[in-house]
Amino acid sequence: MKRRHILATAAYLCAASAAHGAEFELSLGEIGLREYYCTAQMTLANRGERPALEVSGHFLLYVGDAQVGRSKGTWFMNLGPGESVTAVFETPNAPCTEVERYAFVVGACRLDGPGFAPVADCAARITGVGPVEVVPDP
Repeated sequence: MKRRHILATAAYLCAASAAHGAEFELSLGEIGLREYYCTAQMTLANRGERPALEVSGHFLLYVGDAQVGRSKGTWFMNLGPGESVTAVFETPNAPCTEVERYAFVVGACRLDGPGFAPVADCAARITGVGPVEVVPDP
């Protein structure tokens, strides 16, 4: 009986954290090259019922386990429920065609009101899609 309760609690917590983490989705769009900058279009979609007032950060680019670049920072602003917005992140001298993973490092966010939320809380509410992952400031 105790084991069943533990398993049921674990299943509930996994489902709750998955649903909570899917409030916002971050995905990769087109990749390009501008002069010596590798450019990546990233789209943040609001799957929740509350607005995202501001989410800022930058990307760490990886080939395997090796970091091969760090993008300039930028932000997503005023994202209502059901909406999505795209921003371009630029990384100098990065091997665009070789990048396997993009780690979004949340710099700051205002999700539910005028004050800034803790970075770890914000990162937990954003799910990366495909080669994109979301991490709190390392």
